[in-house]
Amino acid sequence: MRHPDDGSVTEMSVPADPQGRALPARAADDPLDALRAVRRHWRLAALVALGLPLLSSAALSRLPAVYTATGVLLYDPIGFNQKLLRDVVETAPVTDMLMASQVAILKSPGVMRRVVRRLGARPHPPRAPEPGFAPMLRRWFGLGPTPRPAAAALDADIAARFRIEIPAGSQLIDVSYTSRDPRRAARAVNAAMAAYLDRERTDRLEVLHRARLWLRHRARETASRLESLDVAIALERARSGTQRGAGAAPLTNEQAGQLTASLAASQADLAAARARLAILRGGSEAAAAAAVAPAIGPMRARAAELTARLRALASTEGPNNPEYRAAARALAALRGQIGAETGRLVAADRMRAAADAARVASLEAAIARVRGKAAAQSVVAAPLARLQEQRQAESSLLRAETEQIGALESRSALTRPSARIITPAVPPARASGPRRLAILSGAVLLGLCLGLLAALAADALNGSFRFGGQVREALGLPCMALVPEITRRARRGLAVPDYARRYPFSAFAEQIRALRTGLWLAPGAPRSLAITASRPGEGKTTLAVSLALSMAASGARILLIDCDIRQPSLDMVFGLGGLPGLTDHLAGRVALEAAIHRPALEDDDAVPDVMPAGAVAREALALFMSERLGLLIEELHRRYDLVILDLPPVFALAEAQVLARTAASVLLCIRWGQTPRRTVAAAMALLAQPGLRIEGAVLTRVDGARHARAGFPDSELYHPRYGGYFRT
Repeated sequence: MRHPDDGSVTEMSVPADPQGRALPARAADDPLDALRAVRRHWRLAALVALGLPLLSSAALSRLPAVYTATGVLLYDPIGFNQKLLRDVVETAPVTDMLMASQVAILKSPGVMRRVVRRLGARPHPPRAPEPGFAPMLRRWFGLGPTPRPAAAALDADIAARFRIEIPAGSQLIDVSYTSRDPRRAARAVNAAMAAYLDRERTDRLEVLHRARLWLRHRARETASRLESLDVAIALERARSGTQRGAGAAPLTNEQAGQLTASLAASQADLAAARARLAILRGGSEAAAAAAVAPAIGPMRARAAELTARLRALASTEGPNNPEYRAAARALAALRGQIGAETGRLVAADRMRAAADAARVASLEAAIARVRGKAAAQSVVAAPLARLQEQRQAESSLLRAETEQIGALESRSALTRPSARIITPAVPPARASGPRRLAILSGAVLLGLCLGLLAALAADALNGSFRFGGQVREALGLPCMALVPEITRRARRGLAVPDYARRYPFSAFAEQIRALRTGLWLAPGAPRSLAITASRPGEGKTTLAVSLALSMAASGARILLIDCDIRQPSLDMVFGLGGLPGLTDHLAGRVALEAAIHRPALEDDDAVPDVMPAGAVAREALALFMSERLGLLIEELHRRYDLVILDLPPVFALAEAQVLARTAASVLLCIRWGQTPRRTVAAAMALLAQPGLRIEGAVLTRVDGARHARAGFPDSELYHPRYGGYFRT
């Protein structure tokens, strides 16, 4: 927009219509619009919110009560004795996967067939004719009743009624069955658990039988090998020439042991003799004295006394003393005796040591001979010993296998199944379904949610115009009035023109005056106004007549022209049937004064002049495109204050576009809450011609009560608080 002082253009912009006129700014979004949308469609929301619980209640009333019986199994597998059945069976630990496999076993076809037999159900139970649309169509087309289920299908149907659960971290199995009959439900659960236990027992017996067969086969093989070993032992004994076999070897080994003990004693004696010789030969005097003390001890003691006496005589008498010389001669003789005795002892020890050494050598040679003989005997007896060891091992194995077979035949615990019944199923006293209270509560909550969503969806999907702001936002045109719809009951038998004249202070008349005010306040008030719509039934003729009557009542000179050649309406409204009109004048058949008529109403001074459509002309479009129409409008501008043209719908006739261009301004009628926005936008596109001015739009046939409750910005127009301003 331009600045008032320097003519510069600011950055602010104001919304404008196609003719450049400023429009009111758009109101900010209201956070309560969602609640108002629900209020606008409260009937739909209530229908959905109440309909869903009602439908659920009706459906629940037709559903029969069902009963669920539950039994509890404990899966406690009995482990086989691994020593007893080594390599025969393997006991697996109880894992989650193993427990899950028990569920599959319980629902297996074999178990289900046993349940069917115990329940007494037949593969093809008789059934009553099925109600419903599909069976009825089959009967109409001669296809017969719905095929009955086969045995497999019946088993699958019964399996589907079972619910098998395993509590987390336990070895319990909860088995439940749902049926209309509580006793049948209990029987089905007990039958399923019994069939499961029978299958487990059968599997155990089969494993036991396979173990027996395997052990018997092994025992026969062991007995055959034992017989072969007996034959081989007999042949080996005959070859070695002994009846005892390896019995001589222990005797030779005993002799070798005795010789080894004697050898050890002889080696000890030899070592003692050699030690004495070493002492006597070069050991100390004390050690030698200890070695020969038993023999020459007294001699050595006498020699010690003589030596002491000699030392005493030498210190007192001297070496020449006779006593000294006699003592010296006695000491020398005594020492000779000691040497001779010592030599004799050494010779004896040498002889003893030599004898001990010879004995040791002899014993070592004897031991070598005994060991050689034992080795030879062992070589001869080795094959026989191996055969006897094998026979002993095979005999032990045969004895163990025989014991295993006997234990298997007498072990009754192996025939017990891996599970047992903890709690058998009993007929339930109360029905388990349908859970009516929970379902109805859920239906109420879901109905409320769906009702709100349906209301919001209906409001969002409504593509029509319901208040003036939508017209401004979608088309860029001002909404000049919201004309209410006058029902037949409200008119009390009056025609629309008579109603507007009879009740000038009604809401309808007030909106017509609002339209007049908008046209008067518009810059450059038009001298001719074309009123049209996008499709029939929009209320354009009613608006044109009411506007003409309202302006004529104020003293203005008004001319109302019926331009809808195919379906004229003013003839019926004003009672002008058969009188010449627009097409007659344009065709040159009548003068202008003869084509204009004044209707005969109660107040002749307050009525507009009316130009009927005239005779239907094949070339009406050519007449409207001729210069005579333009000259006619110019002449009418000089005679009247306002010329109102009631045009046909834009999509009905091409003449509407030509006539709209002839008028100074165009007023577009839009039916409230009915005409789609895209249809109005398409009509606007057809009217988008150079030189054509669309003055604005009018929402017609508005439901005042609904519009007042809608909560739109312009809902105040029909709010009950304004009731004192309108009188009917």
